[in-house]
Amino acid sequence: MDLAANSTYMDVRDNRLNNLEDVYMLITDFHRLETLMFGGNLIKWCTLNRKWAVPINGTLKVLDVHDSCLQKVWMEGKCLDLFDHLCNLRGLNLSFNSLESLPQGIFAGLSSVHEIDLSFNALTYLQSDVFPTSLAILHILGNFLASPDPGIFQTLILLDLEGNRFHCDCHLQAFLAWLNATNVTHLSPVAEYRCAFPAALQNLPLLNYSRTVEACEVDDEESTRGLRFALFVFTAGLVITAILCGAAYARLRGRIFVAYKKIVRKVLDAPKPPAITDEQPYDVFLCFSSKDYRWVEAAVLKKLDSQLSDNTFRCCLEARDFLPGEDHLSNIRDAIWGSRKTLCVVSKEFLKDGWCLEAFSLAQGRMLEELTNILVMVVVGKVAHYQLMRCNAVRAFVQRRQYLTWPEDPQDLDWFYEQLVSLLLKDTKVKTFAEGKEEAESIQLQGIRAPQL
Repeated sequence: MDLAANSTYMDVRDNRLNNLEDVYMLITDFHRLETLMFGGNLIKWCTLNRKWAVPINGTLKVLDVHDSCLQKVWMEGKCLDLFDHLCNLRGLNLSFNSLESLPQGIFAGLSSVHEIDLSFNALTYLQSDVFPTSLAILHILGNFLASPDPGIFQTLILLDLEGNRFHCDCHLQAFLAWLNATNVTHLSPVAEYRCAFPAALQNLPLLNYSRTVEACEVDDEESTRGLRFALFVFTAGLVITAILCGAAYARLRGRIFVAYKKIVRKVLDAPKPPAITDEQPYDVFLCFSSKDYRWVEAAVLKKLDSQLSDNTFRCCLEARDFLPGEDHLSNIRDAIWGSRKTLCVVSKEFLKDGWCLEAFSLAQGRMLEELTNILVMVVVGKVAHYQLMRCNAVRAFVQRRQYLTWPEDPQDLDWFYEQLVSLLLKDTKVKTFAEGKEEAESIQLQGIRAPQL
């Protein structure tokens, strides 16, 4: 056993060693081993016992693991550190292992390797940094390197690429240029290198195909130029279209809304909303400050009141419909309970008017009593949000209900009236307090500023 331990050459080829752990064991136990011939053993697994650690300063110079089914083991991510500490290894034979690719950094520990044999595998691609800089001789015949990267071969002195299935297209251009200019010695005649793909060029010598490289350069330039121009036109068109659409919408959004409503009515053939009929004498009670009467008459009444124009709503006004001599609070209460909806036009003057605020509280009380959204609020003029929050009744409504704001742009007036009429016609239930807290959104209409009150 002591005699075997001092052996420098060991040949265990073509046996039944099927665990890659045996390689670790042999290199570790035989401290003076310089050559290990392990090829022909069909490796099936790698259950590595860590006591078989490869010596950092190993004496091994030649390792042959050809025809050992390494693809199966490496594909499972096992024993990828096999070569990590073989810093004195000079020759490595990995031929006939059905390798489809080389694991990243598999040769990183082979700082002294001079020759590697990867013949008759199934390699289709090699990473640019896969080989150590010390590599001088590479056997890679019988693989599928369709378009090899010439940067891989920069450190080589001898190279054998016979039998590779080259794909003769423009991607082979760099390799062909290197092939014509390199000083690397090819173990097989370069004249024997032939195209395997496409079918039209099968068996064409690579040296003959290299004469068409200039055509590839022209084709690539033309295709790139056309692509660049197409991208420029598409991008410019997209930017211009976005700018024009934004400008058109900003200037014409009012007309766009009117056209949209006409199209919807025409397509859906929607009938006009029927006149409201119920037991209450009024459809809407308009609550506003008497100082805002002229503005309300021009902006709201003419659009809603059936007595002023061909409108749908029967409106109740203090100046026109309150009973003279009757208690004012009773008139307000009768107007609120005698109307389907109460529309409060909230302005700075409204917030200063005690009767208006009382009417708002009564309408809110009816809403909570009947659990129906009978109160509609429109904010006009320059009323800041904090001013609305000063009044308890208004604050409670603003925090949990939606309200309308008079638009600042005349283009938005049609949309505003559409929303206002929709709220006046719609009968919806009031949510509970917990649900109402989640509904604290406001509809803010952007547009032209309202006339000064």
